[in-house]
Amino acid sequence: MFGRVPVARRNIVADRRRLFIAVAGIGVALGLIFLLEGLWRGFQVQISSYEDKVGADLFVGQAGVHNFLGDTSVIPRSAAQQVRALPGVARADLITARFVILDLHGRKQFTFLIAAEREGIGGPWSLAAGRRVAGDDEVVIDRTLADQHGVEVGERIDIAGRPFQVVWLSEQTRSWMSSFVFVSPAAAESLFRSAGSVSYLLVDAADPEAAARLIEARTGLTALPAATLAANDRVQLSKVFGEPINLMVAVAFVAGTLIVALTVYSAIVERIREYGIAKAMGAGGARLFGIVLGQTSVLAGLGTWPGSSSIRGRTGWWPWSGRSSGFS
Repeated sequence: MFGRVPVARRNIVADRRRLFIAVAGIGVALGLIFLLEGLWRGFQVQISSYEDKVGADLFVGQAGVHNFLGDTSVIPRSAAQQVRALPGVARADLITARFVILDLHGRKQFTFLIAAEREGIGGPWSLAAGRRVAGDDEVVIDRTLADQHGVEVGERIDIAGRPFQVVWLSEQTRSWMSSFVFVSPAAAESLFRSAGSVSYLLVDAADPEAAARLIEARTGLTALPAATLAANDRVQLSKVFGEPINLMVAVAFVAGTLIVALTVYSAIVERIREYGIAKAMGAGGARLFGIVLGQTSVLAGLGTWPGSSSIRGRTGWWPWSGRSSGFS
């Protein structure tokens, strides 16, 4: 009969206030771990959103360029004719890509500006409302960015000191900490005084690997598959943000472990005489260790449930769900 007495369970529920605080603390720590991991996974998905969704097989840029968001690429417009003339190249469209800061209703917003040819690849790939850019004073902005700052189709916004009319809201055109805005090539040339040069060529080819080797041999430019460029951007992000996020996860894990340890320790100290009596009555070390282990397991299990269920209820708020993450 002695072996069937639920000592561990009785010890845990003896002080229900302590039990509630311990379970809540473990749940918060676990929820923070899940939250940080989810945030990190969302960032990894969004960091390469342009390369993943624009539809190009190859990105052709300045020699030595290996990142889309982290490196600056400048190539001559004439490179497009060279690349288009190569065998196996189906199309090669020009884009200009630069970071810009917008002033939206008195708030500064970090964005990534793309200037793409109207009939080429490189522009917004999903329509929410409005129409494509037709004039050199028109701009397309991401719907999430518009919602966050109260910008509507038809409104004028300032880009580098020039007014542009918002003619289209695009969908799913966000990167990890910024949204994409799209203007005409002529507008980009005027804004950046970059006549005769662009940032990249977006290439479609029947055999991307063979086309990349041929482009690099004939032009001296760097040609990378979209997937490789996306992976490079994710690696670069990991170097900047990976260690801080891993540190926060480790701190949350240690906090949860300490909560369990302190709760079990205090319960043991309060009932040390009871353990002594159980020992005197014949309970072996394995039995006493099982009681302690049972208390620890029950606490960890109870703390896991609210932590995991709370984060499941919030996954719709984060970037990979397709809804607004709340980050600007």
